[in-house]
Amino acid sequence: MIRLQKTGYRACHVRVAEVAKEAAAHLYETMMSNNEYYAKWQEKHPDATEQELRKKFVDQNWKRCIDFAVSTLTVLLTKDDVPEKTKEEIMIVLEQNQSIRRKHVAHPQLHNLS
Repeated sequence: MIRLQKTGYRACHVRVAEVAKEAAAHLYETMMSNNEYYAKWQEKHPDATEQELRKKFVDQNWKRCIDFAVSTLTVLLTKDDVPEKTKEEIMIVLEQNQSIRRKHVAHPQLHNLS
């Protein structure tokens, strides 16, 4: 069964979403190591704990990491140290993700502009 993550105008396989969320968490760590970025992010969310700040960042930004997640999974297919079974699972995820994205693009939700 394909599980779908809806991301506004984009859709992706749930496994792609998981990788995108991990990428967003890594991006958070990288960006927030800069004190200026961290201070501004904390200023936006003054009462948030460190865990809450991270979660808010990931929730807000993981959708921007979908293409990176797909690329990362694709690169894993070329690695010799990745087991064949894992590569087969990745291929299935990428195929299903492509199918989801084609369906979503083929039938976009249009908004009345009048």
